[in-house]
Amino acid sequence: MPLNETCIGKKYKSDPIKISQHESIYYALAYNEDNDAYFDNRRQGGIIAPPMYAVFYAAGPTAQLMFDAEIGINMMFVVHYSQYFEWIKAVKPGDEVTSEGTITHITVKEKGSILGWETVTKNQHDDIVVRAQWEFFDRSAGSGKPDGKTEEEAIPSQFIFDDAMKVRNGQTYIYAEPSGDHNPIHVDDDFAKKVGLPGIIVQGLCTMAFAHKMAVDHLTPDRDPLKVKELYVRFARPVLPGQMLTFKGYAIEKLTEKTKYGIIALNDSGKDVLRNAWCTVA
Repeated sequence: MPLNETCIGKKYKSDPIKISQHESIYYALAYNEDNDAYFDNRRQGGIIAPPMYAVFYAAGPTAQLMFDAEIGINMMFVVHYSQYFEWIKAVKPGDEVTSEGTITHITVKEKGSILGWETVTKNQHDDIVVRAQWEFFDRSAGSGKPDGKTEEEAIPSQFIFDDAMKVRNGQTYIYAEPSGDHNPIHVDDDFAKKVGLPGIIVQGLCTMAFAHKMAVDHLTPDRDPLKVKELYVRFARPVLPGQMLTFKGYAIEKLTEKTKYGIIALNDSGKDVLRNAWCTVA
């Protein structure tokens, strides 16, 4: 049954969340991070929370939305469809943040419904620190009608970087705790197979965190995470524990104060796991 489109515009607000140094470091380690900006307190200004830690603190209203019976989401069949972050101000351990989310659209497709929502996260000084756009795909809520054709992503012939990341066999368990994503499709093999998946799949936001690491490592001076201002990904297919992922970056266009880059992510069979991914770097 399609999702309830009358819920578009509905709002949800999180309780304040105190950013823990321990938990933000744990999160960084959960996606194989090694950047001193997240670990070395001797740095001028101290450490910062990984920008991708927004998957935890900016997602505060998510549980309210997902379990809102009025919308009609079937959690057993929900997967992450796409994600966008705009990082405006650094978040540091000790900060207190609050997020408010609004349902922006519900799109009914042949094999399910896409629910989109937007969150704005502010710190204790009422400064906006992160804007995010989230899309989730409910595979139980399709129309049964064929969708239109999807345009193929243009693949460039030259890349700025070409690097690989090994997904550890226990990656989903390690990532689940600090990210707050305990969906059983990531930690329960029997459950994942029961809902039609090949087995446990890696959290989409963990794959996105890998892409963010690649952007920081290869596209910023001195591996400065604050230089990556935006990141968008569309999750193309499941990533499995144990796979080797290859990331490739290429320039798209020079903007007024930043440059836009495309990112390609492939599994060890050469199939894309992220689609139409891009970032901007100051």
